[in-house]
Amino acid sequence: MTKPCLDDNCYNLTKQLAKKLEFLSHAANYAQDASKCNSNGSEQVWKTIIADEERHTELLRNQLAQDLQKIQISN
Repeated sequence: MTKPCLDDNCYNLTKQLAKKLEFLSHAANYAQDASKCNSNGSEQVWKTIIADEERHTELLRNQLAQDLQKIQISN
C-alpha cells in the first residue's frame, strides 16, 4: 500500500491556507469600499480583520512548512 501524498492534517492546513489567501485577495477592496462611504469605523473594522487573517495565514503557512519538512525527512 502506498502512502498518501498528503495526510489529512496537511490537506486541512493547505485547504484553510488557500481559503485565507482567497479572502485576503478580496478584503483590501472591502476596506477601500468602506473608506469611500460615510461609515463610522467600517474601514478600521476591515483593517483589523485583515491584520488578524494575515496573522492566521502566517500561522498556517509556518505549520504547513514544518509538517511538510517532517514528511520529506521521513521519506
